Amino acid sequence: MTIGWGIIGIGRIADSAMAPAITGDANSRLEAVVSRDEGRAEAFAVKHGAAAAGTSYEEMLANPQVDAVLICTPNTLHPDQVVAAARAGKHVLCDKPLGGIAADAARALQACKQAGVKLGINFQTRHHGCFQEARQAIAEGRIGDVISAQVDASPGSDPPGGWRTDAALAGLGATNNIAVHIYDLIRFLFDDDPTEVVAMFESGRAEQLERLPMVLMRFSRGALVYANGNQLTPKPLNDLVIHGTRGRIDARGLTRPGQEGRMRIVSGEDETEREYSSHDAYARTLAAFSHAVSEGREPNPSGLDGLRSVQLTDAIRRSAREGLVVPVGE
Repeated sequence: MTIGWGIIGIGRIADSAMAPAITGDANSRLEAVVSRDEGRAEAFAVKHGAAAAGTSYEEMLANPQVDAVLICTPNTLHPDQVVAAARAGKHVLCDKPLGGIAADAARALQACKQAGVKLGINFQTRHHGCFQEARQAIAEGRIGDVISAQVDASPGSDPPGGWRTDAALAGLGATNNIAVHIYDLIRFLFDDDPTEVVAMFESGRAEQLERLPMVLMRFSRGALVYANGNQLTPKPLNDLVIHGTRGRIDARGLTRPGQEGRMRIVSGEDETEREYSSHDAYARTLAAFSHAVSEGREPNPSGLDGLRSVQLTDAIRRSAREGLVVPVGE
């Protein structure tokens, strides 16, 4: 089965990563693109070989050659666009986050379930090759029971721009721009969910978009995780360290896409270390979704992963703004 794709929102990631991922996937073809600017849409279509370009999302959803939609628009627009795609019978790969608040994310997920279409989320970090292996090592008990983890991710001192400076469209700042990827990564690696969080923003409790969210999470099986996904610190490390009762996993310079680094697994007297690249993360994410659609199975990451992520960021927002330890998903 070859999947015909439509893209709504043709910004940097769609242009540099996701459209090339579609055209490079043997199970996919790019059929249509939509932008508010018709000229930009037409130029994008020519560049990436799309058959159609326009300004109407509704027209693209009515196109019988479009089987799946890639949503790359501002954050708080995602739920309504997912619902519209589902009602049109289209599968959806949605950029993170699935919504600005959990209620909207749940509405999008439910619409896809009711329509019988697949919903995936573009959490590409879980498709870095090193983290696929790390998840397997944890599942096999190579480092014993997980005790704690520390993870950071940052593009450096890189303030948000464009629509990401508008709280009505962004919802949150660096939390939604950067940190959601490492929150999802820990859920993926542990195969577990956080139950409570404590968060502080550099902006204090003010109602403004943060650049430095610092988060401590407790997971259901007891592990504690410190996560720092920011757009403020220069010369970031982009590291992950997981400690277990029998060993540890440390990945250096690998929590962001387009990087090269090393991951080491230390277990008892055994130690392995390898070099890895995260340059193909978006392509691997797109391919995983297209295979899931073709095979009729749940995507990885799924719409439920998207909902769990927004439930977590809702709790993080409340904790930072109110100074509380907040349960997740309540």
